[in-house]
Amino acid sequence: GIDVRAVNRVGTSAISNVVATSTLKEVGAVSDLALGTVTPTTIALTWTAPVEDPRAPITGYEVRYTVNGVVHSVVLTGSALTGFTIGGGTGSPVSAALPPGAVVSDIDVRPINSVGSGAASNKVATTTLQVPPAVSNLVTGTVTPTTVPLSWTAPTQDPRAPITGYEVRYTVNGTAFTVFTNSVATGFTIGGGGGSPVSVALAPGSVVSAIDVRAVNSVGTAPTSNVAAVTTLNVPPAVTNLATGAVTMTTVPLTWTAPTQDPRAPITGYEVRY
Repeated sequence: GIDVRAVNRVGTSAISNVVATSTLKEVGAVSDLALGTVTPTTIALTWTAPVEDPRAPITGYEVRYTVNGVVHSVVLTGSALTGFTIGGGTGSPVSAALPPGAVVSDIDVRPINSVGSGAASNKVATTTLQVPPAVSNLVTGTVTPTTVPLSWTAPTQDPRAPITGYEVRYTVNGTAFTVFTNSVATGFTIGGGGGSPVSVALAPGSVVSAIDVRAVNSVGTAPTSNVAAVTTLNVPPAVTNLATGAVTMTTVPLTWTAPTQDPRAPITGYEVRY
């Protein structure tokens, strides 16, 4: 306790009243630092403010974080703050928007008062949202005269921004089409009447090229898959070199040259009209 006694040549007086105090110091550490909503360009934070000394109240907070290996420090002004959005365009210096897919680590918060900065809070880390990775293993299935079935392997997805469907792009005889599948299934039939806009039936013998698939989520559209191409089935080309052989009184022998055939739809016979 602190007390005061007067002194003269006679001696020392009785003790005054007793008081006590403590010297000022930095504020204690922030607690319960947690991640809020994460978007492609921002990360929301919340925390619990420490108990403060009214003689040296909290005047703000320092938020520190690392983006893809680069350290950042932003100072916030205000005693009542219990949250901040990294990349939200506030603070000093301004916390600029983050790139999609950024690795944001070593996030901590320290309170500030007139004495200095308090101890660091617990640390948190996350990655900003981004478009899905590319689809892989795009292949064509059993082709018909009017359809081209496709299948592929879905990419690994972030459960915070799941795949909502796929964009299928293809060219038919030089004309480009884009169809959204409206499904998370890893397959689609070009010409099968599905998708948006509807993928209409193809013409027999159509050259279907530049086929690729891109996954879509709430952030946007992924890079392209591998590219495939195929031709729809068609009737065989015309027979050539039809000729008659040695005619008799009752028979007319014929010969001809077979057309080139598609091994997917081989010639099974010939129709002879006369």
